Amino acid sequence: MHRLPKRFWVLTSFVFALLFAVATPRTAEAVDFYAEGAISGGASTWEKDPNIGGQLHLGFEFLDIISVDTLGRIAYAAVDERLLELLGIGVKAAIPIQPFTPFIRATAIHQHEMPVAVMGNDTFGHVMGVGDGIRHRFGVEGALGASITFAKYKKSLFMAEVEGYVDAFPDERGPVVYGGATLGFGIQVGL
Repeated sequence: MHRLPKRFWVLTSFVFALLFAVATPRTAEAVDFYAEGAISGGASTWEKDPNIGGQLHLGFEFLDIISVDTLGRIAYAAVDERLLELLGIGVKAAIPIQPFTPFIRATAIHQHEMPVAVMGNDTFGHVMGVGDGIRHRFGVEGALGASITFAKYKKSLFMAEVEGYVDAFPDERGPVVYGGATLGFGIQVGL
């Protein structure tokens, strides 16, 4: 008996899920606003360099599929005991299978990396990105995740979310790649 390869079943499942999402009747809001907060953890290409922090996504979703997304993340990393501050703007594409919604994100990012020890000298300047010892880095982030709606109230959806991300920087002023995962909650409001 001949068995079909595993990737055939994965692809077939994806196609059926996509067809189900398209064929299932549901009300699409023209524009939704969302806010998602999460804890994050990860590592970099530097040896023994774990990081832990938090992040916030704010965005506008159009027709339940495409979103314009902003990202803010702050984390503590082990090597050089440094603070990582990240800002980004990008897009998010989702497959709206309620209550489960898989998505993918692409984001242009700007990250500040600085030793925590130097922050005491000029805390405000470091938070604003103009203090001494800050490494300014530009890069891209790709992320894959899913959210599940666990409550609804009028035009609001309340969601739990999990996401994996990879950040890549073209320079060598710090780790070239960061990777990690987030776990959080969000709210989406139909406008």
